[in-house]
Amino acid sequence: MDVRPEPDPSCPSCAALSARLDRVEELVLEQALVIVKQGEEIERLKARKPKTSRTSSKPPSSDGPWASRGASKEPSGRGRGGQPGHKGAKRKQAPPDDVDETKMVKPEQCGSCGASLSGDDPDPWRHQVIDIPPIKPHLTQYEVHRLTCLECGETTSACLPGDVHQSSFGPNLSALVVLLSGEYRMSRRNIQRLVADSHGIDLSLGAISNIERRMTAGLQNAHAEAMASVAASATKHLDETTWRQSGILAWVWAAVGEAATVFLIRNSRKSAVARELIGDEPTGVVISDRYSGYLFIDPGQRQVCFAHLIRDFRRMAEGEKELRWIGERLLGLTRAVFRLWHLYQGGELERAVLKRWSRQLRVRMIWLLDQGALSRGYETPGMCRGILRTEPAMWTFVEREGVEPTNNVAERAVRPAVIHRKTSLGSQSERGSRFVERMQTASATLRQRGRSLNDFIVDVAHAVLADGPSPKLLR
Repeated sequence: MDVRPEPDPSCPSCAALSARLDRVEELVLEQALVIVKQGEEIERLKARKPKTSRTSSKPPSSDGPWASRGASKEPSGRGRGGQPGHKGAKRKQAPPDDVDETKMVKPEQCGSCGASLSGDDPDPWRHQVIDIPPIKPHLTQYEVHRLTCLECGETTSACLPGDVHQSSFGPNLSALVVLLSGEYRMSRRNIQRLVADSHGIDLSLGAISNIERRMTAGLQNAHAEAMASVAASATKHLDETTWRQSGILAWVWAAVGEAATVFLIRNSRKSAVARELIGDEPTGVVISDRYSGYLFIDPGQRQVCFAHLIRDFRRMAEGEKELRWIGERLLGLTRAVFRLWHLYQGGELERAVLKRWSRQLRVRMIWLLDQGALSRGYETPGMCRGILRTEPAMWTFVEREGVEPTNNVAERAVRPAVIHRKTSLGSQSERGSRFVERMQTASATLRQRGRSLNDFIVDVAHAVLADGPSPKLLR
């Protein structure tokens, strides 16, 4: 009930008082709206749980001690280690041709009566001991002579042989340094100590840096070869992770093809880098997460990772109470999708059956995502709308042979770069980034093809120091 008295229009004081009362009412109304918004924000923050590796793309190492690890397995009651009946694994003995030295060990007396023994055992028990002999560096000295002509008096100096570089460090030592740095992630000071302790060779930090610089140039063709192979691959997995270059945020991009794996380090996470990796109009099918930088790819040529979707669905199921049922049902449908996929991989389902049953699951999943997108909430509606934008790319694996529903291949490939970032804190220059991306490319590709990285890097070092043609990465 309004108890305010009617103001006298002819009274200046009444008019001023009425204006002040109107302003107070406006302020009270504004404050009430602020309180309502604050209450809504408090409810949203209370419903929102911290992101963990189970509900986002954060790595498990970033989870705090309070983070839930999910359902744990029931204790089996068995002790640790091998169980009774487990068939042990033994080291295989080297073939006789690989044995450098054989020593005969024979008993001299009978263990029973003490009589002398002689002869040979036709089938003796063989015990092999493998060891590394002491390493002594091989030092070659070139004496470059300058001789004076007796006819004209001119002095002529000889030149080093064509296969001898101006560097004081040969191909095997150069290969060892870059392997320790680029593959085994040792710091330059630790490389310096190891080479001095085990080989008796003194290397300065600048010399190690110069070796890396030369080998980086030598790996350029191999990197370009891997890039071309991945771009032409029928299926390619893409992923990216953060990096630091000169203390500034950058990204490591990884692309895994059928025959090669390639890495790029760039200071951008834009789609331009993805286009650099696979082209503006990529061929084949690209498997990736839902990152918007891949939206230039046609949905029919893209497979969205279901493992990333599981994290999103789990976040919904642990989020707003009123909408948790959507996330729980989406998780159940995802489990059904993987059951079908595993049955198909095991040969228990034909592709026609996989398509038919997946179609039913897809219809139910779209209905749930629509319900979430149209609901009132703080987080679930936005997540559902984002997933619906890439929904056609979720089911490419059902239609296309050779396509997997997850991007685990790329995530495993980028893991060494993540470890390298944590131990080295990134690279300190553009050249350092080129060294890391080219070494990682060579390492991952050769592992993928079952070839020796050491042998390849030694060949690269020979080519660099002799100014010869670069060895082929793919052969």
